[in-house]
Amino acid sequence: MALNGKHTQFDQFERAPIPVDWGHDEGRFAPFEPEPAPVKVSPLRWHGDADPNADRTWLVRDLIPESGKGLMSGQWGAGKTFGALDLSACVMTGLGFANRRTERIGGVLFIAPEGAFEIPIRLRGLTDCKLAQAVEDGAIGLDAAERLKRLPFAWSEECPRLVDKGAAAQIVATAKLAATHLREVFDLPLVLIIIDTIAAGAGFDDENSAAETQKVMDAMQALARETGAFVMGVDHFGKSSETGTRGSSAKESAADVVLAFLANRDEAGNTSNTRMALRKLRGGKVGMETPYNLDVVQVGETYHREPITTCVVNWQVSRGEAVATAVRRNLSPGVQCLRKALANVLPQHGKRIRPFGFEGPEVLAATEASLGAEFEASYPTSSDTPAKQADAKRKAFERACQRAVQIELIGTRVIEGEHHYWMVSDAAN
Repeated sequence: MALNGKHTQFDQFERAPIPVDWGHDEGRFAPFEPEPAPVKVSPLRWHGDADPNADRTWLVRDLIPESGKGLMSGQWGAGKTFGALDLSACVMTGLGFANRRTERIGGVLFIAPEGAFEIPIRLRGLTDCKLAQAVEDGAIGLDAAERLKRLPFAWSEECPRLVDKGAAAQIVATAKLAATHLREVFDLPLVLIIIDTIAAGAGFDDENSAAETQKVMDAMQALARETGAFVMGVDHFGKSSETGTRGSSAKESAADVVLAFLANRDEAGNTSNTRMALRKLRGGKVGMETPYNLDVVQVGETYHREPITTCVVNWQVSRGEAVATAVRRNLSPGVQCLRKALANVLPQHGKRIRPFGFEGPEVLAATEASLGAEFEASYPTSSDTPAKQADAKRKAFERACQRAVQIELIGTRVIEGEHHYWMVSDAAN
């Protein structure tokens, strides 16, 4: 180091090279390089492997899945709220909805920020008229008939504003409270939650906003996920039925199911040609229509002896079902004999079973042995030897069973290793 042009004693350190001997520690001062994070590999599923989702689970067969979210939309005056209450009655009792089998039985939570004052009288119309008649017809099992005295049905007149951030947590807490009561009092799960209407419960600032609509649908999805129930929102159509549910198209896009209640309406407000169309079913066929009537029923009288009335939904036979009914009426001799044999054997040898599990409908069924014996006793054959007669009757019984199940005249299920047979509730006489 030089100061004022002169060298100092420290110059030797400045000029002398500093020896570097890495030796065996050569890598000690090398820059640190972290090991790369392992790459996450997504699991693969292969065709042919066991698939736990191969058979969908349903609330109503081929119409409403066991869990998820959907819309029951319709024109004013088409009876969509009556349809929502009819669906409620079906899942509480096992009665078929829209001519389809109800597969999951349980309780209902009805959230009604709009028109809640009508619920008691409409429930009375269902229990005193439609469901009471179903009991007489044998369409509802005895255990469900007892349930008519006190339905597993709760309703609330309040709904959190579904576009708000904390709405999902609030409505989930309400649903879990209802589910606990259903388990403790009725020993039933909560299987259906209805919001009537979406417009009244959402609290939209802008009903056409896709972002606000998605918040509402997300809240419904969270409610379905946390409870395991199906969440059905009742909603209005827009000015034109062709455009579907009112507001943003994100509603129907996010829904798993869209049921459209349609009608022709004149200037005076009278409706005709009422029908329910399957507008959307995720992963299923759509477009089928099921006609229905809104029948006026009397449920009491006022102090002035004037009738108190409401409406119930009565489903009619669709075109496809009419064809199936015509097929049933043109039965082969073997199928006719089988039907008579089953009718004869059920009163004496039939037993009550639940072929689709504890939560499914109860039916009166006969074993294959008892039904086959009755069939063979009444089926005529022209074979010349006893052995040939027995063989002909056995083959006729197998053909008749196969055909009767195919046209849905009878139902069958293997229980404890043996086939059981029962009459399908809507079989033609």
